[in-house]
Amino acid sequence: MGLFSKKEKTPDYDAIDCEAKKKRMREIFDKTVEKGNEYEILYCYMTTSKFEHGFVFDTNTTSFFYYIVGYRMSDFDLILIQIDSELKEHSEAYHVDMDKIENVSYDPKYHQLCFKYQKGCREYGELLKIGGTNKKTIYGPKNIYQPEEIEKFLDFAEAFRNKLEQKGCKLEKWKRQK
Repeated sequence: MGLFSKKEKTPDYDAIDCEAKKKRMREIFDKTVEKGNEYEILYCYMTTSKFEHGFVFDTNTTSFFYYIVGYRMSDFDLILIQIDSELKEHSEAYHVDMDKIENVSYDPKYHQLCFKYQKGCREYGELLKIGGTNKKTIYGPKNIYQPEEIEKFLDFAEAFRNKLEQKGCKLEKWKRQK
């Protein structure tokens, strides 16, 4: 090992708790989505930030939203279910309108995958942060280690990008490290 080489980091998570959380996410998804067992799932989150100039202090507020993402390769169906950090409560399923998606991009540095809507849609896109969590995570569910799930989801996104290319969409660069 050289002077400047980096030691491979091992994830700091509880494997038993991780499996229990993955099982709970599957239960929530299958209960919420008809034929939920046909979908692959993984955990992701989104953040929004709001900056306000104050009289004395400026404030920056960040909100976190946690999701179970379900996707099916056969018809490129993508579903989001919002969850709480304890995996006790959840929303109804939200189906992403894949016919209105015009671009898919990925930034491996931030583990950020973006499904961008066509111009004219009221939403900009679904900006999903698809990294896992560890024991020390402050916000959201702890101990979700999902490298295999992330790779499968990136395969789904790449396959959908190929479909968009065939339709003639102009795509941003795809940055994926394997």
